[in-house]
Amino acid sequence: MKFMGVDAGGTKTRMILCDENGNILSSVLGGPGNHLDIGIDGLKNTLLDCLQSVHHDLREIDACVLGLSGAGFSQKSCNRLCELIRPVIPARKLLVVNDCVIALKGSFGPERRSGTLIVAGTGSMVIGLDCNGQLYRTGGWGHIIGDVWSAYGIAFEAIKEVMRYWEDRGEFTTLVNHVESFLDLHSVDDVLRYFYVQKPSKSHLASFAPFVLESARYGDRIAQTIVQRAVDELVQAITPVIKSVNSDFLSYTGGLFRNPYFLSSVQNGVKRTLNIPLSEPYLPPIGGALIMAIESIIPTKEEIVQNLKKQFKEFENS
Repeated sequence: MKFMGVDAGGTKTRMILCDENGNILSSVLGGPGNHLDIGIDGLKNTLLDCLQSVHHDLREIDACVLGLSGAGFSQKSCNRLCELIRPVIPARKLLVVNDCVIALKGSFGPERRSGTLIVAGTGSMVIGLDCNGQLYRTGGWGHIIGDVWSAYGIAFEAIKEVMRYWEDRGEFTTLVNHVESFLDLHSVDDVLRYFYVQKPSKSHLASFAPFVLESARYGDRIAQTIVQRAVDELVQAITPVIKSVNSDFLSYTGGLFRNPYFLSSVQNGVKRTLNIPLSEPYLPPIGGALIMAIESIIPTKEEIVQNLKKQFKEFENS
């Protein structure tokens, strides 16, 4: 049997094909997959590009789970997206869910059935699952009204602090130099043109976040304040979800957590406020998609999950 998992995020799309024992047959990396940014046709093109590199008979795929950035959490919304995508992915069984759902599933491991996951990448969210299969969430409001602890949110706050300095109502920060060199913005007018005329993608602005974290790590007070505000907001968002799922398991996913300064800041904030540990995810989000695909057809044995974990670890070290 063959199973496919797809993790279609705001920046990139990952597609993996495996057999019923969790042996990975093909792994492909593609472009952005958030249909709210690139449209349904853009998503279809991304998926088609990935599928062309799978090099297996796609008609033999028994089940595919697509974790889609920007997908809703209602069954009606996901079913509608599923029907739109079905002509592209010729799997016998196709399931579309929000990409945070596959990340949550991947973080659990073979035994766990409930817990909470922090998502901090281009966007942000806290999502939890209780023992009855009920989902809970906070955040995930999108870049216009939310995403405070996301890469986009951190970068956005940094640019506003630089603008305050340019207007002589804020103190100097090394972020000024980074904004000028990386984003090629040198004045308030440049920033206004950047947002209102050029209208950058979310991923482009989010790519500035590592410079904020670097400045914070080297002691820039303004950058440290921005990061701390994001962490404080994040901890507040975790609290009601932890309470609802009635589990102290807390894990994480997203590009920001690859930065040691951000990871340690969140670990310290969670320990100080909630007094619980931050657990490393058992599998990456794409692993969660594969497990969900397999479970939709056959029971998932612990050996299958462990086999996937071993292979993902080998990918990281290669």
